[in-house]
Amino acid sequence: GEQSQRASLIKGEQESISRTSMGAREQLTWYTPLRKIWEIIGVPIWLTMRLLYHIRFNWLMKFFGLCGFAAFLSPAFLRIAWFYYTDRRVKRNLQYGSAPRNRLDLYLPPGCAFDMERTEAAVRAADAETDAGRDPAPRERHENGGSGGGRPVIVFVTGGMWIIGYKAWGALLAQSLMKQGFIVASLDYRNFPQGTVGEMIQDVGCGIGWVVKRAVALGGDPRRIVVVGQSAGAHLSATAILRQAEWELSGYGLASAWSPSSLAGFVGVSGVYSPDDQSLVDHFHRRGLHREVFHSIMEAGYSGARAEEALPRASPCAILRDQAGVPGLISRQPPVLLCHGSADTSAPPSESAKFATALRVAGVAEVTEKYYPGKTHTDPFVTDPILGGHDALLEDIVAFVRKGERALKLPALPRLLPKLLVDIARTMVPF
Repeated sequence: GEQSQRASLIKGEQESISRTSMGAREQLTWYTPLRKIWEIIGVPIWLTMRLLYHIRFNWLMKFFGLCGFAAFLSPAFLRIAWFYYTDRRVKRNLQYGSAPRNRLDLYLPPGCAFDMERTEAAVRAADAETDAGRDPAPRERHENGGSGGGRPVIVFVTGGMWIIGYKAWGALLAQSLMKQGFIVASLDYRNFPQGTVGEMIQDVGCGIGWVVKRAVALGGDPRRIVVVGQSAGAHLSATAILRQAEWELSGYGLASAWSPSSLAGFVGVSGVYSPDDQSLVDHFHRRGLHREVFHSIMEAGYSGARAEEALPRASPCAILRDQAGVPGLISRQPPVLLCHGSADTSAPPSESAKFATALRVAGVAEVTEKYYPGKTHTDPFVTDPILGGHDALLEDIVAFVRKGERALKLPALPRLLPKLLVDIARTMVPF
């Protein structure tokens, strides 16, 4: 019947993922210095040449706009970079999986520490106690010095049009969250053309699982793990959470890695959630992400010949429609907060409204929407924190994570640049 066909489809997806992971592990057995040189020099050149195939004239105009945007904000970016590369509380380039770019950065507040050997030993001990039917969390919290549970944990997934995402883009938000006592893990994942959307979703799911499994060992509270995705990262995170619920219920492959029901919430910032909507594809085309490139990213073929089959697979809204009648899937979904600037012309705010409606129709109990008047795609995440003062996005995320606790007014952020420079930069941003 329909459920049997669905189970067969999920099993096929899992077997494909398993073969990919096995292939990556086999490659590690013949890892050599020559391969390291190829990864550092050859791979970026090869990927750049592949991407050049898709370049159009207006891409170059957007590139120059991005350069201007970065140039005017560079004094602030240099201060953030100094923090990122010099602060000992930032643990960079930790490997969470075997695929290319499976790396993450950890931002650790005072009282938390990371030691690879001790962390992995704690994970192995927790696995042993779980297998024995005991709860390992209380003992591990005691070993980390936690008196009443641990710190909230944020898994951050950056955006970048599925093409230019990089974990360091989350440094500014991570720094602010770290000051609030949060542990932050900022994930990298394969970008196009190194990977397509299925591999990106696999990477994000693998990274979330790595953090969930080690949260207690890092000094975090396993009951307060929240995934935050921005732009394309919001799309990938939402899809990864929904797919993980399917895999967990079906008992295939990655089902044992983590459970969406163990998350305290998902926050989508300026995200897109319906890549199967033709009006969104047309919107991206007009904005410079051409149909051929978008279809290639979404595994629909350069011409879009497989769009009818491929796009719904990567669409959180379409997945919710499919899951609505399946017992146990929707109940595994965490509470959701969707944040969006009302003047966002890159990812229309209607995307968040559409996803919120799909969540509620499917039966997700707790869905909250926040819209910021007059804010663009980059304002909540980049320019507003640089301007300092009270950061609406930061305050909304902190309140969402700390719901049920006594409300605390956050201190104003320091201004990193004069408003004039930020206003000029905002006129150049291509997003």
